[in-house]
Amino acid sequence: MTDYRPARGWLLATLLAFALPLGARAQSTEGWSPVMVGFRFGFQDRSGSSVLGAQLRIPVIPQGFVEVVPNGDITFLRHLKEYQYGLEAVYISGGRHGGLMLGGGPIARNSIFDQGPGRETRKGWDLVVGLKTMPGRGIPFGVQLQERWVFVRVPVKPRVLSLGVNLPLWGWGHFGN
Repeated sequence: MTDYRPARGWLLATLLAFALPLGARAQSTEGWSPVMVGFRFGFQDRSGSSVLGAQLRIPVIPQGFVEVVPNGDITFLRHLKEYQYGLEAVYISGGRHGGLMLGGGPIARNSIFDQGPGRETRKGWDLVVGLKTMPGRGIPFGVQLQERWVFVRVPVKPRVLSLGVNLPLWGWGHFGN
């Protein structure tokens, strides 16, 4: 088993260093934040497995403080792939400027959970905490660093630390200015 305690401490320190000033910015009167498509990779610390995921980040309000995030992940366990699909509601402390993110929502996880005859899908919830940056100043993508806790009736409770890249579907040059 891999010990991610130092990584979680670093993540928390980074989140606090960057998110607090971003959250203090005034709301902008600019147009809507763009819909973003993103990809992420990381590690499920309790099984030492790699995780590959994708998401669509859809703003709910123009300033981007709240997003709906449909997402999916593949966990590469030894001799098995697990699939997870979810729909999260996420709060971004700095809105269109990025910042600390906190959210969660319902998920479905497909795997061979017990010594049963085959695959099954179990439903549950997840909780995500992280940091999200937005494109701007000549950089056409945003970055996210997050930790996700999965609450599903499974033998090993999944917890994933991941790094992702988000690409806006329009207007990337207008952010961060």
